[in-house]
Order: sequence, then C-alpha cells, then structure tokens
Amino acid sequence: MVSIPRLAWGLLVLALVGAVVWLFGPHERVWGVDLGATGTAVFGFTLWTGAWLFSRYPDAIFPAEWSIAERRAWAGLLFLALILVNFLGFLVTLANLDLPPVSIAELPSRHFMWNLFVLMIAWAVVAKALRGPQTDLVELDERDLRMQRSADRGGDWVLTFVVVAVALLLAYVPATLLAWWLSPLIAAQALIGLLIARAFVKNACLVACYAIERR
Repeated sequence: MVSIPRLAWGLLVLALVGAVVWLFGPHERVWGVDLGATGTAVFGFTLWTGAWLFSRYPDAIFPAEWSIAERRAWAGLLFLALILVNFLGFLVTLANLDLPPVSIAELPSRHFMWNLFVLMIAWAVVAKALRGPQTDLVELDERDLRMQRSADRGGDWVLTFVVVAVALLLAYVPATLLAWWLSPLIAAQALIGLLIARAFVKNACLVACYAIERR
C-alpha cells in the first residue's frame, strides 16, 4: 500500500511533469494522443489532489521534528517550481510572436495568469493547513530566522549575478540582437521572471540550509 507522504509528493511532482508536457510538448498528436490536453488534465487533477492531501494530512507527510517554517519551505519550493515552469512556457509563447506586443491586450498571458491564480490559491491553502488548528504555535524560532537570513543572502547573490550578467549583455551584445527583448512589455515580463527566479532560489537555499543543518 502506498503511503500518504509518497502519494502526496508523487502527485505534486506529477503535476510538474504535466505542466512541462502541456507547456513544452509537441503541438501535434503523438500516437493519437493530444499531449497538450493530456498534460493540462494531469496538471489540474494532480495539483488539487496533492494540495488536498497536504492540507488534510500534513503531519503524515512531513517528519514530526520538522518546524512549521521548514514544512512551508518545502511546499513553497514545489509551488514556486510550478510557477517558474509556467512562466517559462509563457516566455516561449512570447518568443514565438512575430512582433513584440505594444499593449497589455496583445500579451498572450491569459493562460499564465489563470495558472498563477490557481497555484497561488492552492499554495495559500496548503500553507494555512500546515500551521494546523493551534493558535499558540511558534511559527518562527531563532533557528528558523537564522535559516531565512541565510536563504535571503543566497537569493540576493543570485539576483546580483543576474543583474551583472544583464549589464554585460547590454554592454557587449549588438543592439539589433536585443531590440526584441528590450521592447517595454517584453522587458517588463523578463523582470517579473527575475523576481520569480529569485524567490525560487531563495526557497531552494532555505530547504538546503535545513537539510545541511540536520546532517
């Protein structure tokens, strides 16, 4: 019999796979199967089933010695991975446009915004459930705050590295090659992606800090 932890994590990882197939899979049918529609169905079903398991059985999924902050860090890492994958799919759609959009209405962002809305709701439900019904629990102790400071530094270093890399690109790459990406709306989406990537790296650093300290 499959345990609840393996089932919950397996479902959310399958949601990530479904999102990748949906966003980056071939447009034509493969062996008669529409991979886009199949990926969408897998993504939606596994995401909400996994989120329900996380909110219904949080103590069965995470080790008892893990703090609320560590549990939320792991859940946040997975949801941020799903958001990042969806955003990368949105960037691929933008890159396939013949001309850069000149107004918000021309941005093909409807699917990404809907997925972002759904993921944020699921994330909020899971984060609230991980706290449990108790109102007197300490969510962040000194250890958790120390871990968060270390993770913040990791995220800041990555952000600094990317900003320096972009500055070098602007300085040395011919303007004709960057004209499409420097159009206002495209550049704005790239900046949003940078913030999403920074949040993902920060959560990854936070999870790594907890794992390293436990060893």
